[in-house]
Amino acid sequence: MKGFLQRLFGGDGQIDKKVVPPRRASPLEIEPFSHGLVRIPALDFFGPHTTSPNGKFHLIWLDRNPEGTIGGHRYEGHGKWTLLSDEGATLATGRLERPQDGHVADNGTFILNDWMFGDGLNGRFCAFRADGQKLLEREFSANLGTHAISIDGRFAVCQTAHAPGSPDSNRHFLFDLEQGLEIATWQQETGWTNCYEIDSDNRYVILVGQDDQRVGYGFDGEMLDRDGWQRSRIAIGDIDVIRIVAESLEQNPSVDLRAVVLAGLDVALATGEGWKQARALRIRGEMHERAGELDAAAEAYDRALSIDPQVGVARKLAKLQQMKSPKGAKPAVTKSSRFEQQAQRFGIEHEVVQLHGGGKEWRFQPADNYKPVELAVLDRYQAEGWNGCAAEGGLILTLIKAASFHALPVRHADTFIEALYAKNVAFPEDRFEHSDLLAAIDQASPEQIERNWAVIAASVGDTPRFYPRVQRDHVLGLFECLGVDRLRSIAEVFATASYDLRAGWPDLTLWRNGEIHFVEVKAPGDSMHASQARLISTVLVPLGFRVSLAEVRPA
Repeated sequence: MKGFLQRLFGGDGQIDKKVVPPRRASPLEIEPFSHGLVRIPALDFFGPHTTSPNGKFHLIWLDRNPEGTIGGHRYEGHGKWTLLSDEGATLATGRLERPQDGHVADNGTFILNDWMFGDGLNGRFCAFRADGQKLLEREFSANLGTHAISIDGRFAVCQTAHAPGSPDSNRHFLFDLEQGLEIATWQQETGWTNCYEIDSDNRYVILVGQDDQRVGYGFDGEMLDRDGWQRSRIAIGDIDVIRIVAESLEQNPSVDLRAVVLAGLDVALATGEGWKQARALRIRGEMHERAGELDAAAEAYDRALSIDPQVGVARKLAKLQQMKSPKGAKPAVTKSSRFEQQAQRFGIEHEVVQLHGGGKEWRFQPADNYKPVELAVLDRYQAEGWNGCAAEGGLILTLIKAASFHALPVRHADTFIEALYAKNVAFPEDRFEHSDLLAAIDQASPEQIERNWAVIAASVGDTPRFYPRVQRDHVLGLFECLGVDRLRSIAEVFATASYDLRAGWPDLTLWRNGEIHFVEVKAPGDSMHASQARLISTVLVPLGFRVSLAEVRPA
């Protein structure tokens, strides 16, 4: 490799130079491989490559040190590039710290991203003439993404990635290469751009993004059809665009646009994930509130909080509820706590548990040792005759795993059950059908659970590797109390979205005399999270399980 680099690129000097060897009689032979890599037998080259649209120029580069011993991320050792003619003549060669993603125009003008040495969020955009003379260099305090050059080599565009605190973060930059100038820049608002189409004569650039979305910008940096783009994004429930347009309605009311936004919110509610649904309901509530439609606003806020308690509308809802109270009405003798209101919203029980201590360490009885709050609350329930485990979802997920196989393969002792249900595994033989997993649960027995528990706990000794609070007696005890029918009902819902439903399980799983009780523990200063709200409202409550929110207060 070192010999090849020296033959192809020359010595270690930093100055770009033009080299014109004898012309070849036939076109350059290029053997394509995947991922943009090629082999050029005449040069003994294997690496990234791009060709001009007219096929007259070839650009190759290598992101490794001159010796060819270190590639990719590093702190020294410049990489190199070479521009070739279609007959294999070396037209120019030079160095950059970490050359990437080359593009070459029909006149031989070409561009490269330089990812630069070190660990920082930075990058350098470079443009060169066909003879290797540098036309433009622009350094950014952000990593570089995709870029492109016009067919005629007159203009180029690049995109930066997210870089917190940097003025270069998430932007597009447009350059006039003949003048060596940046002529426009605009904030990225259309998502990540996969490729570009630059029209030099009509002075606009088309950004082609995900799902082949096409958005045009003029050379002044302004979107060509913002209204059309916004309406198309609203129609598919793009919550970020909906929010921006909804806020603009306050200054520029439009009955037609308001109807379009409300229809877009319906799409977001019907198709979005939980966090997206909560944001959609917040936006809907704010729109109703601005329009004086207070009952509709309160309903939207309440629904949003039932999906994500941290969506940020609790005070808005409280204010509306206060406004709706009859004038002169006496305030309630006792004000419901935040957690009590959340429990009412979810349709679950609320109870106050008094413990000794505070902060991160608590105890149920004055003589007990201090411990994490969920373990102290578990002591309280055990004093009432409950059996239980304080492992959030660790216990139920372990039980589902032990019940889903007649004989759990030893190779899956430490495999997460959500990965098995999602078929997120390497080998075809490990992609089990949901019907087979659920059928195993239907036939599960204590002996099967015991047998598979031995496999699960074998790597650590007496607990699952990732759930150290889960013990053998917990798994067998919960299985005996829960039974196969109720366990299958949980597993069926879990199978629909195993990665989403692995999180948010209540802190405590309790069982006693055939009754199952899930308890979410909240100490002072805690908050209810969206994953917890989702699991309670989409799994436990619909399946008829008893669920409580235990609000801890100092004794």
